[in-house]
This record gives sequence, structure tokens and C-alpha cells, in this order.
Amino acid sequence: MSQKISRRNFLKGCGIAVGGVAAATAVAEIVTPLVVKEKMEFDDNTSLWALEQPPKNPPLKENIDVDVAIIGGGYTGLSSAYHLARRFPEKIIALFEARGVGHGASGRNGGMILTQTSNEFMYINLDPKKHKQLYDVTSENIREVASLAKAQNIDCDFKLNGSLEVIVKEDQVEGFKKYCEQAQSLGMPIEFWDRERTRQEIGSDVYFGSLYEPHSGDVSPMKLVHALKKAAEGSGAHIYEDSPVLGMDEGEVIRLTVGEARYQVNARSLVLATNGYTSKLGYFNNKVFPVHTQVAATPPLEDSVFADIGWKNKMGFFDSNVVLYHLGISEDNRILIGAGRIDYFFNNGIVYRGDLRTVYDFLLKELVRIYPKLSGIKFDHIWSGVMGFTLDFSQSVGVMGRHKNIYYGLAYCGHGVNLATLFGKIISDLYAGEGKKWEWTPFLNYCLPWFPPEPLKWLGVQGYYSYLKIQDALR
Repeated sequence: MSQKISRRNFLKGCGIAVGGVAAATAVAEIVTPLVVKEKMEFDDNTSLWALEQPPKNPPLKENIDVDVAIIGGGYTGLSSAYHLARRFPEKIIALFEARGVGHGASGRNGGMILTQTSNEFMYINLDPKKHKQLYDVTSENIREVASLAKAQNIDCDFKLNGSLEVIVKEDQVEGFKKYCEQAQSLGMPIEFWDRERTRQEIGSDVYFGSLYEPHSGDVSPMKLVHALKKAAEGSGAHIYEDSPVLGMDEGEVIRLTVGEARYQVNARSLVLATNGYTSKLGYFNNKVFPVHTQVAATPPLEDSVFADIGWKNKMGFFDSNVVLYHLGISEDNRILIGAGRIDYFFNNGIVYRGDLRTVYDFLLKELVRIYPKLSGIKFDHIWSGVMGFTLDFSQSVGVMGRHKNIYYGLAYCGHGVNLATLFGKIISDLYAGEGKKWEWTPFLNYCLPWFPPEPLKWLGVQGYYSYLKIQDALR
């Protein structure tokens, strides 16, 4: 199934494209960090979900000592704070968020919550036994997160009616059928739907079939942030917002410099929960990098619109392109469409510097292609967000540092709603000395592949992205 392999090796191609220039790479590795410093900067969250961001906590206003300091107030950080505080009520667990919780990808994504890792979804990349184990673990985590949110009395609009990967090329059909047979032989409830069944479900006849996975679904991203924040604080964690970490010194006691007033935080352990922003702290600079993707939303639509276009159960779906599109429906009946392109900005740039007007036209054209009856429709929201990507679409969660007191979870490659909350749980197990239960997974302490520094990185990503778009058009 070459299309799936191409997607999983998307950024590996970037490394291939530029990694052969050994001398230039060596020079860039030395010169770039000295000449071009990465900037610690943050843009505004202008997503549809921004108005649902929970009220901010006050920033840090004094020097403090803590047992565990967590940097980052997205799903990874909040999940880590919840699990650590709940498990170790005697410990001081403190989370530091540069802006407000959910400011990054956790409050800007398209709302899909998917099983598996990105390089195992609808494709067996590992051995079959581990593939099934990952499916079971990630399916269970979705149920646990939904239950946790419900316990906080915050309605996160969970709609767990499954998801579809729709097939854009006829010559991909046999590969998807083969995977479905493999998955079913492992006891996984995956179904292959032919072209007619797919059309009956989502109302579009532009696809040649689909794979149905029943345990995925949709959630309101910022409401989930709110639920996780409430759960973490209810378990005893301290959350400081508008409290950027501006510097850190490793040691048996880790010293953080926080906020413009440069308060000092002494921590026995640290959790890096910053995903695509992590390089700004000096970690994973040439292993995880920020990719910008966009999402657009229509105004709320009448139920009659969905009946007219035939999108029956409002199930989310995404296509089988290498550079894919995803579509979903919000709780208030907005159609969401995202991706279809990526943007990488020089030196791990985390502020979007593209033209959203161009993206608006690009996404609207695709939406109308899928649903011609929507001709004339407009978007009333469009925004961009940062995801953490790696060369091989792999994730990593683990512990590092000379004193083995720096924990991390990152590089979700589009599966962050599920994996980030799961990794928070795994981080609490690692802190408790119970990491062995996760040794069977492909992501525990996984050494992410290295890629060349700037300017080779930028050149490689731009060139290979253009190549893949051409391949999508030709296939």
C-alpha cells in the first residue's frame, strides 16, 4: 500500500533531500545556532474555540520550590498535572503556561480524536501484535478521557461515532481491503466500505471507498482543555498562566526562570509538555519541528443542509492523500475543514507568517469539490496552529537528562488529542518508577531521527512538500 508508506515517510524524504550534503550539514550544525537564534514568540489564538478558553489563573509572583514543574498548558501538560497530582497528593506539582492553557494546538485543532499513532493508523507499520495492542490502549484512553471530562461536569461535546479514511484513488482500494482483512484477523472492528456505502454515509461520491474505525470521533478542543484544567486543579496541581519559562539550568535541582520579573522555580523534576514549541527551550531542536496547518469553519448550518448533501450521521473523515484533508462537524452544526497543506517557517518559526486569505480560498474550493451543493457557502472562521512533527511520523515519551529527572511527551503528528492525554498518564508512571509496563510500545524513550539544521532544513521541507503535492496530483 505505497500511498500509506509515502505518508509515513513524508518528512524522512526531507532528510534524504538535504542530508547527503555532508559538508554543508556540518557547517550549518556549527554556524546556525551561533548566527540565527530561535525566537521565543507567541501569536494569538484566533480559532473558533478561543472564546471557550477557561478564565486565566494569575501568573507566578514569587520564587517557589516544587517537586515537579511542568512547562506547557496543553493536553500533555494538563494530563501530566492531573495524573501526577492525583497519584502523589503529597507532592507539589506546578504547571507554567506562557499564555493561557490551550493556547497552542490543544485549543486550535480540528476536534478529531483518533485511535492509534499516526504511523499505525489504518496501516500495520509494527508487528501485528503490537498494532493490536496500540489500538486497544488508544481506544481505552479515548473512553477514559471522555469519562474524566464527564466527571468534571463539563460537556465537551464528545461524539464517538467513529471516523472514516476515505480513498481518493481507485488503485488504492485493494491496499485498503488488504489492511481491513489483516485488522479483522487481529480482532479489530475495522470495516471496508465500498464506494456506494461511503456515499450513503457522507453524501459525497468523489471517493472510491473508505475504512471505518468505530472508536474514534470528535470533541470540542477547548472544552476538553477546560475539563483537564479543572481535573488537574481538583487533584491539587497548581497552574500559573501568563508565566513563560525564559531559562532553565539542569541539575539534581532544576532551576527555571519564569516571567518578565524572572522569578526562580526550583524543581526536583521537570516535564517538557511543549510539543511543537519545544525547540524554544533548547531541546529536540533537530528532531521535532513545528508544522503549521489551518482549519476553516462555516457558520452554523440548518439540519436540512446536511440532509440535502447526504452527510447522514455527521461522522468525521479524512482522505488518503499524502498531504491529507480532514472534515468534521461541530456541535453547533458548523462544517470544519482543515489541512491539505503544511507550512514550515525558517528556524522552527512558531508564528504563522502565511496568508490566510489564500488558505481560505484553497479550503473553500476543496469543500465545494467534495460537496457541490454547498456552492456559494462562506467561512466565518479560519485559523492556523502548530503541530510537532518528526522525520518518520513517530512519537516519543520518556525521561532524559544527566539526573534522569526531565520527562517529556511530544511529536504527535496529528494524533495529539488522544496521544497527548495518554502520554500524561505514561509520564506519571515513569515518575513513579513503573515505566516497564510501557516497554512494549514503540514510543517509550524512542530516539527520534535527526535532521539537518538550517538552512538545509527549510530547503528540504519546502522541496519535498512540493514534490508530494505533485505526486498526489499525478497518482
